[in-house]
Parts: sequence; C-alpha cells; structure tokens
Amino acid sequence: MTFDVPGGSSRNKLIIFADGTYIELLNWITEPKEFFDWASKSPGLIDFALTTPQTAQETHAAVTKRLESAGGDGDGDGGLGIRFKQPLFGGRKRKDGQQCEWYVTKPMVDNEAPNVPKPIDRYFPTGRLDTPFFCHDVTDRNLRVPSTDTSISTHPCGAKGIMSVDVVVPEPRIKSYMKLYSSVTGADAKVHGGFRYLPNTNVSFALSSPNEKAMEGVKDRIGIELHAPRDGEDEAWLKERGVGIREIRLYVPAAGEDEVDERPLDSEGIGASLVLVVQ
Repeated sequence: MTFDVPGGSSRNKLIIFADGTYIELLNWITEPKEFFDWASKSPGLIDFALTTPQTAQETHAAVTKRLESAGGDGDGDGGLGIRFKQPLFGGRKRKDGQQCEWYVTKPMVDNEAPNVPKPIDRYFPTGRLDTPFFCHDVTDRNLRVPSTDTSISTHPCGAKGIMSVDVVVPEPRIKSYMKLYSSVTGADAKVHGGFRYLPNTNVSFALSSPNEKAMEGVKDRIGIELHAPRDGEDEAWLKERGVGIREIRLYVPAAGEDEVDERPLDSEGIGASLVLVVQ
C-alpha cells in the first residue's frame, strides 16, 4: 500500500499484516518539510505508534490525566518530561482516489526533567524518540490498512502480525520508563526475571492487536517489552541510535510442534532487527 502527498517531501510504503498492524517504510524524496523528528535519523527502526478503540481526543485526555496524576505526585511520566501535543489531523489520497484521514498525537519532551538520561547527546544522539506516538483513523481503518485483503497481508516469511516491540533504555532509568510506559499505554508493568532492576530484567506491557483472531497463538504475548542493554549489541545500539525502539518481533504460526524457533529476518540491515517468532 503506497501513498503520495502532492508537494510532500516523502513517500511511504506499508507492509501490512493480517492482524491489522503494519511496518511503514519512509523514503525522503526532497529535503524534509515535515516529520522533522524523523529527518535526522539514520536508516533502520526509528519510531513506533499505538492506537486505541477510543477517539484521538479521548485518548489524549486519558493519557494526559495518567501522566499528570499517577501516584498523586504528578510524575506519571517517571520524571522523564513527557506530555502529548493535541491530536493533529492528517490525510492522504490513495492511488485509486479514495481519501484516508486520521489523527496523529505526538509526544513533546522536556529535556530538563529530573530523570531524563544525561548527557543528552549520549543517550539521544539524533533527538528524543523514546516514547511511542498515537495514530487514530477517522475514515475506515481498512482504507488505510487493508489487512483483510490477503493478497496484501500474506507474506513469504509467514508473519501474521507484530507480537511485540522491544525498547532499550539505560539501566539506571528503567524504573522511570516503567512508570512512563504504564501511563502511556494504560497497562500495568509486569516485571520478569532479574533482581530489582538489573540488566537482565525484562518489563512487559500487555496490549492487543486490531485483529486478535490472527494472533490467537500468542495473544498473551502481545505488547511492549522494555529492558536495559543485555549484551554488547544492545550497548552499541544505545550508543549509535539512542534510547527507543530496538527490535520488532513478528509472529509466524508453526506448521508443527517441532518447528518452534526464533530467528532474525536477515543477518544485517533492518532485517536483523525484525525477529520471526515461530510457534
């Protein structure tokens, strides 16, 4: 699924999955006139978005309330300086002439907040994208994300949808990010492994897919996984790309009980950050 905007500085392509999620490929065709927070990023995983059954305006109000009131001390953002801008209306015309419309709700950041990882240029070398944004469809979602069209949502690798998004954060700030992500998603943080918040601790936030039927085999594993660097590769990622999205895990139904496996889609490039979870 490809979109063009007359006079726009980018083109995009959606890789759509049967569960209604997608990976968006973005290509600059001129000097960026929009999406400035993405413009300075090197190729690879950059950002990720959530949606909700509520409207953009309802979601903005609910998230803002959690960010400002969690724990009764107004630090529902974990002291990381995160609030959200008002939803911004957008739209594009499909090649068949049909109009798609949506709202995007982006975070705004205060780098002077007490728990922001410092120094900034070390943990955010090309700007802060450590918090997901929201995208809410105004027109029928299937117009923009036609996941029910099997000719579009069927892939050679067998992936049915996005099972989880991995986010890597500095170990001393994992508790702050736990609070932030709980406020943003509305989900409780579930801690797995490790003692207190050591690097081998993994924190999950349970979410759901637009089409849960496609993900029946892993419904209890859908969500966001938050963790500190676990190895040299994670450390290198944090140094080169900064705090934020690290990996996308794609669910692939196994053909039999003996086929359970986890493997990267490719050995290098963005494919190395896409993990096929076969089960």
